[in-house]
Order: sequence, then C-alpha cells, then structure tokens
Amino acid sequence: MFVPGTTSHPPADMTIPHNEQLIFTIMTQIPFIFVLYKAFKNLAKGDPTCLLFAIGGVIASALEPAVDVMGFCYFPREGNWIAFEWHGRPIPVFVPATYGWFVGGQGYWFLTVLRNERTTRRDVWKLWLRSFSVNLALEYPPLYWGIYIYYGHQPFSIGGFPLWFPAIHAVSPMMAAGIVFILRNHLKGWKNVMIPAIVSSAYAMANAGLGWPVWVALSLDNGYRTTYGAAIATVSLIATTIWIVSLAVPDALGSASKRK
Repeated sequence: MFVPGTTSHPPADMTIPHNEQLIFTIMTQIPFIFVLYKAFKNLAKGDPTCLLFAIGGVIASALEPAVDVMGFCYFPREGNWIAFEWHGRPIPVFVPATYGWFVGGQGYWFLTVLRNERTTRRDVWKLWLRSFSVNLALEYPPLYWGIYIYYGHQPFSIGGFPLWFPAIHAVSPMMAAGIVFILRNHLKGWKNVMIPAIVSSAYAMANAGLGWPVWVALSLDNGYRTTYGAAIATVSLIATTIWIVSLAVPDALGSASKRK
C-alpha cells in the first residue's frame, strides 16, 4: 500500500538479500536477549518493570506498517522473512525484537536515569542524543545492505537516511519513561500491567504527534520545498517534547542543592 496520488514509489524490483538479512537479524536479537536477561533477573527479585517495558516495545512493533506507509519507508516483499503484514506492508522477523530493546529496553533504561536523584534536565537532553546515535548505528547498515529503503522527497536525508526519522524514534522511549515516571506513585502492584500499553502508546504518540507535518508534506507530493518546511516544524515539536519530559526532573540548581 502506498499513499494514493503521489509519484513517490520505492523500486519495484527491490529484493532483500539473504545473507545480509541473516546477519542483521542476528545483530538485532543480541540486544533483546540482553534486555530479557535483565528483565527476568529483575523479575526474580520481584520487579517486573523491565519485562513489562520489553513487552510494550514488542507490541509497539505492530505500528511499524502504519509508520512506514505515512513516512515512506519500505521493506520489499521479495526475499523478506515476514513476521507479520498490515496495510500491505510485510514486516521482517527482526522488527519485533528490535522494538523490544530499542523502544522497551531503552525506555526502561531512561526510567532508571529519571529515578536517579542526581539526574538533571540537561541529562534528559543527553538521553535523546544517545538514543538518536543508537538509531543511526542501527539503521545505516541495513540501508547500505538494501534491506529496506526510504523513498520520496525525504528532508534531511544523509546517505539515504532521513534524519527526522531517528529524531522521532529517539523520543518514543523517553516519552514512555517519562509517563511511567510521572505515574510512579500510581503504578504499584497489579497496576503495573498498564506499562506495556503506556510504552506502545508512547511510540504511537511520538510518531503521529511529532511526525505528522512530514507525513502530510510527503503525501502532498510537492517536493523538497514542502517537506523541508514540514521537517522544521517536526524538529520544533521534538524539542518541545524533550523539554516537557525534562520538566519531570529537578533543574541543575535544584539538583545541586540536593547534593549539598
């Protein structure tokens, strides 16, 4: 499925290479295995939070087809080891586990940072930068190998990777962690079961709430003059969201006072 009325389409004859897909699938499972190890280790101590974040991340992968359709990202069908399909978009088997650690695992890590009394608002911005960097390291290899492609008039594209995409993806685990952190006095006992829903919904909110200007611009098919303006709007929404999340922790002056 492609956005109707646009001239932007991925290559019709594109095929996912077997060996590269195997390598990338293995690469993306290793961090998820580590997250699961941490999750079950914590669970044995009576803390299910990490496991619930990981589950929420896997659930969030169900939104990948919708994000791909609106953001003009494409996994070809030929050679694809398909895990599931929606909107006519076949999603490879490595995607659910990748979401499990990138959205869920990182979300839990961010939560531990927010729980630290020494964390300041500046640290929250650093978290975004780290997540953004992780996304770059994650996506450039499969793009180079031809496992998937971004098409259309993508703004801020470097090496075939439109940087507005990882900028948004870096926010989603922060939003999940921020919401859980704010609700920490209410998410106790059986109420912890709401964490997977919070994590997966945070991913949906981040992509739709921050990416919609570029989504609309891409579907208008008016070229870069439209998509770059929309991308600037998206960047402003991203910065605003990071600032809002940062308000959950004390400012540098307040944190310094605590340390004294």
